[in-house]
Amino acid sequence: MAASNTVGSEDQKLSDIFLSGWNIFDELEVTELPFNGSEFQNKVKQAMSLFEQATVIVNQVNMFSSNEMIDEVSTESLPFMLLPYFLGKLTTKINSPNSTQSIDLGEIYFKDHLQRCQEYELCPAPKSEVAQADSQAGKSEQRELIEAAFNRNDKIAQYRRLKEIDEYIAKIRDGVKNKTADDESKRAFFLKYLDKSIIDSKQELESLGVMKQLAQMRLSRMAGGQADNEVDSFRPSNQHQPSVSSTSRGHGHSHGPGHHHHHQQATKPKPLQPFIITRNATQKAVFGLGYPSLPIMTVNEFYQQRVDEGIFPDEEKVAKMNQEQAIAAARDPNEQEDEEKAIEELQAEQDDPEYLDRMRRMDEYKDVVRRGDGNRHNRS
Repeated sequence: MAASNTVGSEDQKLSDIFLSGWNIFDELEVTELPFNGSEFQNKVKQAMSLFEQATVIVNQVNMFSSNEMIDEVSTESLPFMLLPYFLGKLTTKINSPNSTQSIDLGEIYFKDHLQRCQEYELCPAPKSEVAQADSQAGKSEQRELIEAAFNRNDKIAQYRRLKEIDEYIAKIRDGVKNKTADDESKRAFFLKYLDKSIIDSKQELESLGVMKQLAQMRLSRMAGGQADNEVDSFRPSNQHQPSVSSTSRGHGHSHGPGHHHHHQQATKPKPLQPFIITRNATQKAVFGLGYPSLPIMTVNEFYQQRVDEGIFPDEEKVAKMNQEQAIAAARDPNEQEDEEKAIEELQAEQDDPEYLDRMRRMDEYKDVVRRGDGNRHNRS
């Protein structure tokens, strides 16, 4: 009996921690506080700390399993599948213009969230980088235009989908937070929220990739500027003396360059560390080299090995065939019929030999086979 009370109090504590972080997260989404202000950044740190505490508890109780489907996850556990997504969104709000740590951390959180959603079959698995490179290499200009049109339509559909989900979430968010919504409405709410998080995580990963490139370029320029300053500091000139004195003015005495560099290293902020749900790491520790009789490769690795051996079909080729069939099926039948008629008229005007031979054989067939001939079984 005491154990059950302990578990219940722990669940209550976990839900309270999650709700507190969620409230701060929603507040940051609509606040007008300056992004680089201390108040805004303190709220970001506070929300991240709460979600990290919730993640630790989720890991301790082993809440999620790779052997279950989304229908088997209880309604009370569904909100905690959003923990990596919330942490990823919060990392995008960290003000760190001179570092790429927050970008790297955000990528870890968003990728971890998408991987978990893929395991629960909430979204398809993305193509590998090798498959993407191979598909990009063999594309024609027409193929690229078709894919660009598909990508544009997909982004428009995602935007409309996000808008519908946001409107739905806004209607019943207060009821879910205040625990006045019934279990069915609460489950539908978090499933919708997971759909939103999947679309948003993919978009965030694309944005973070661009931001990372820009940040690396900026840091490389800054490093080049610092290198130039270090070279100039060896030149015998009085121009650099004011900068040294201005740096040490607050200390009341002058320090050498070596001491100032040591002071910068001492005040360097602690690197950010990701807090993720460690189910996969635990599985890797269990199914390691100590169990050689168990599988040593994933299903995807096994399938790719069979594809390389020519036993299984290549997913890229199958997807290409399915896409061409989908394009053909999506065409307007009237438009396709008009195109066929136009081609036949053009062949007739140009006296195409294959077209004329086909027409002659059709006329001969009509002369031999009269209308109504054929299978007359059971006909009076």
